[in-house]
Amino acid sequence: MKLKNIMWTCAFGAMVLMASGAMADGDPIKGKKLAKKCQACHTLAEGGKNKLGPNLYGILNNPVGKVAGYKYSKAMASSDLVWDAGNFSDFVEKPKKFFKGTKMSFRGFKKQEQRDDLLAYFKTLGDNKVVAIGDVDAGKIVAARHCVVCHTFEKGGKVVFGPNLFDMVGKPAGAIKGYNYSDALKNSGLTWTDANLAGFVANPEQFLKGTKARFPGLKTTQQKADILAYMKTLK
Repeated sequence: MKLKNIMWTCAFGAMVLMASGAMADGDPIKGKKLAKKCQACHTLAEGGKNKLGPNLYGILNNPVGKVAGYKYSKAMASSDLVWDAGNFSDFVEKPKKFFKGTKMSFRGFKKQEQRDDLLAYFKTLGDNKVVAIGDVDAGKIVAARHCVVCHTFEKGGKVVFGPNLFDMVGKPAGAIKGYNYSDALKNSGLTWTDANLAGFVANPEQFLKGTKARFPGLKTTQQKADILAYMKTLK
């Protein structure tokens, strides 16, 4: 394999490490499972019918109580709110407390982690998708094509051209013992959260100037979601 290709591949490994979150980054895969509770009363697909509750496709960043064809409670119909991350999270925690007079009888998701996961999933439902749902098997293929020349993935794997990537997601950047990281990475103060990982794998050198990674980056949202889904299984 040409040196240039090896360097590109190595660069990817350094890239499979970044992510941060303000309102904690949720897991859309877990959120999709939680959303099954919503489907007792709602459809989630584009163009889905209204049931006991309105269709919920693409509601984020849109006004509350405005899905065509659904008869809302006066409380929601007269609201001037928009379904942003904060409103969504507060509502699904305890609907009747957030909107007194709502017809929604669901008791709510009490755990913050559940609400973050559900929000992450709802961000995939709409024309302006924020994230994609990652596929673990597809992520393995992406990793095999871009990472194995420079990295190991199993627990206790050796450092090759790049660090071992086992259990990297959610950990501080530049923390694997035995690997000589760039100063840029060692001093970055980053944690490999979903957001940082997505930014790094898209364009390592642009995301972190001074990195040793020379990989040109993964260009599709789906590839980035797939590699992240796979990396999350390495624990």
